[in-house]
Amino acid sequence: MRKASAVIIAVFLLSSCGRTISYPPAGSYSNIVMVTETGKIDGAAEVMLRELQHIVDYYNKQELQFKVMLVSAREMEKHTPTKNMVIFGIVDRGRIGSILEKFLGTAGMRRVHQGENNVFKKMDYPVSGQFTVVVTASSEDELTEVALKNGERIREIIEEANRERLRNYLLSKERIDVSELLLAKYGFTVRVPSLYRMNQDRSEVPGVEIVRTQPHRGLTVSWRPWKESGLTLADSTELYEARSDVAWNMYDKDVMRRDIVFFYADELGPYQVVRMEGYWENSEDLFGGPFKCFFLYDDIRSRLWIIDCVVYAPGFEKHKLLRELHCVAETFRIN
Repeated sequence: MRKASAVIIAVFLLSSCGRTISYPPAGSYSNIVMVTETGKIDGAAEVMLRELQHIVDYYNKQELQFKVMLVSAREMEKHTPTKNMVIFGIVDRGRIGSILEKFLGTAGMRRVHQGENNVFKKMDYPVSGQFTVVVTASSEDELTEVALKNGERIREIIEEANRERLRNYLLSKERIDVSELLLAKYGFTVRVPSLYRMNQDRSEVPGVEIVRTQPHRGLTVSWRPWKESGLTLADSTELYEARSDVAWNMYDKDVMRRDIVFFYADELGPYQVVRMEGYWENSEDLFGGPFKCFFLYDDIRSRLWIIDCVVYAPGFEKHKLLRELHCVAETFRIN
């Protein structure tokens, strides 16, 4: 389970105010407009900016998880809507205070003053298709502390909203026949967007792979007996070996390096899982890329499910592609 935040996350079902549009904001899910009082990189805003522009290390390339544009509270209404917005500031202070009051309402403002809540989220605010996170406090020092303590959780809040919207878009056209085949044949299902196709169905591995190309992104579901009564981070050696076997047999002798593979407790849809991240490379050729793998214990079948997300995309940003695979992987279900 993901590490719990010290801050309570509150969702307020408020009516949209100000601008309205009839289509989702354009642009990348990796972009954030951050609204502050001045729009300048200083004080607590510099801390929040650094937390949002988290560097993701893909071994041979580093990427920013989000690209952030700062906008002053005065210019907020004039700025073209983007998919993600962070409103960052002190309650009851300046123009940003008025924006926060509209978002939070009287009850929300009271909770901030009492130190009960500092982070809030709202979908379709202030325009349809836009996701907004408010990060606020009663003083500059407290605001800096909130940003430092909750940077990781704030990023994940935005990523969860990104994956949900991206998944809805991808599954607007769906290969239902493939999902039904997987359910009938193997006892699991994953929702397959029409942009993806079945690439492999290997009973000897066993495993199935669906892919989307240009650039390549692939999702493989594999399975094997698991004699343990559960699954924890303590099983990392066995999980590494299980994923090594899948990579060698499904991906033309791909391998990993143990020193750049990392494990985390996580969730995948309704399931508790162990997540493994790292870098793959081919043992016979000079190419590689990042991967993200989820391990799920099936106590009914005493089985280990391996849901593997692999990217090979020279010249492309890897984080966007892994986000897409992750949002598809979250549709995995056991019958």
